[in-house]
Amino acid sequence: MDEVRRVLQQAAEVEALAVVFDRYAAQLAETFQRIPTARGESMRYWTGPAALRFADQSRVLDNGIGELVHACQTTARNLRRRAGQLRDSAIRVPS
Repeated sequence: MDEVRRVLQQAAEVEALAVVFDRYAAQLAETFQRIPTARGESMRYWTGPAALRFADQSRVLDNGIGELVHACQTTARNLRRRAGQLRDSAIRVPS
């Protein structure tokens, strides 16, 4: 019975980690959407070479953030699959 409890606890921890990755993915996407990334988007309040460099760099980061969001979501799915496998294995532990 202790083995079943240990495996189920591990499954719960893996599932909790999946929730964290999903939350990170959502927060990353939401946070970056608020940043003005197009050239000229911030011209009302910020101009000059630094503003242009920021716009150029933020476009590059935008692609990277999208990839990171996707990686977090994929990791969450994989963790949930692993948690399911652990729960299934707990069922098969001999009593």
